Amino acid sequence: MEQLIIQIKHGGLGDHLFYSHIPRIAKESGKYSKILISNLSDLRNKDYKKLVWESNPHVDGFTDEAGVSIDAGDVTEKDSFNLLDKIMLGFGLDDGKRFHEPEIYYKPKNIPELNEKIIYDPNYISNAGFVTTPKVTKYFKKNGVKIDYQLIVRPPHSIPVFKFGEFIKCDSFWDFIDVVYSAKKVYCLVTGTATLLPALGKSAEVLHTKDIRIVFRHSKLNNYIEL
Repeated sequence: MEQLIIQIKHGGLGDHLFYSHIPRIAKESGKYSKILISNLSDLRNKDYKKLVWESNPHVDGFTDEAGVSIDAGDVTEKDSFNLLDKIMLGFGLDDGKRFHEPEIYYKPKNIPELNEKIIYDPNYISNAGFVTTPKVTKYFKKNGVKIDYQLIVRPPHSIPVFKFGEFIKCDSFWDFIDVVYSAKKVYCLVTGTATLLPALGKSAEVLHTKDIRIVFRHSKLNNYIEL
């Protein structure tokens, strides 16, 4: 059996989660006996490495060697697969399943006082489309959505609203995971949060505009809301 080295070319949380199912599938296929993650992978936050790779029981370690990265291309409305499937197939793997969700092995802590609360995450790093504060505000008002907590705004990229209960501050990346996991409902943009929640077995209410390509609306768990 062979060794597989995976290299992720983009450093966001979602970018790493898009590959998170590959070690398990590669091992279960019988084709690979050893899975390594290349240290040449782009990484915006060292905690992403710990969450997605260091805690993954199917990952055997890390290497300074270059690895395989997949250009998954696009997905259309007619396709019966998603971005994670295309990455899997790009590695020459196929477990026969479609519409894979990202996988993590971290066990979040439940915060009981958030279990009936609605949270809005206004932050993003990469393209969130043409979403604006007025569009988000209009959607919430029209649909009677009451935001109990808005995550603390992280400049320079955020689309905050101005009518909500309280700000909620996360002191660490791990606090953030526990907060969104514990909430009754989380509204967010097409960003890492929208990929993290399905990895936690939860759904996200993902606000987007029509310019956001289907390939980035990858989860069957999420509710994608076009503004």
